[in-house]
This record gives sequence, C-alpha cells and structure tokens, in this order.
Amino acid sequence: MRPYSRRTVLGLAALSATAPAMARAIDAEELNPSDLVPRRFSVEAFLELDRNELYDVNLAVRRGRGITIEGYSRSESRDIINLATKDPAAARARLTK
Repeated sequence: MRPYSRRTVLGLAALSATAPAMARAIDAEELNPSDLVPRRFSVEAFLELDRNELYDVNLAVRRGRGITIEGYSRSESRDIINLATKDPAAARARLTK
C-alpha cells in the first residue's frame, strides 16, 4: 500500500481548515423573512394578508423594523399589527372604521 503524498496531505489540511469559515459565511447569508416585508401597506393590502404573512410582518416589527399602514402613525400601525396576529377580526374592524 502506498502512503499518501505530501500534496494530498496538505490539500486535506487546507480543506479542513477552511471548512468552518465557509460554514459561517453560509450562515451569515441566510435569508431573513423580515427583510422581505414591505415598509408601507395600504389598508386594502394589509387586510388581504394571510396568517403567515401577518406573522412575518409582526416578526419584522418585533425586530425593530418600522412598518406603517397608510393613514396611521408608526405606533398605531404597530398596535394594529400586534392586534391582527392575536385577533384578526378585531384588527379588521379597527381598520374599516
């Protein structure tokens, strides 16, 4: 049986040394769903969001992203978004006044 060549051993050592750095780079570039949420919604567009989309919007707000609903301030919009994730019917009633 022939021993491994010096080139093979050095290549394997270099590969094993760079693997953790490559894994960290891939983790750092994972997509964050809250980055895809628009910053402004019309009332009609907000009322058309399904449960999963409302969750993403609420997650973005909790992570500090400023999201507004047309005709409402940022703090009022945040309250409506929080209400919509807990009780969508109450949020709909508040928006359709």
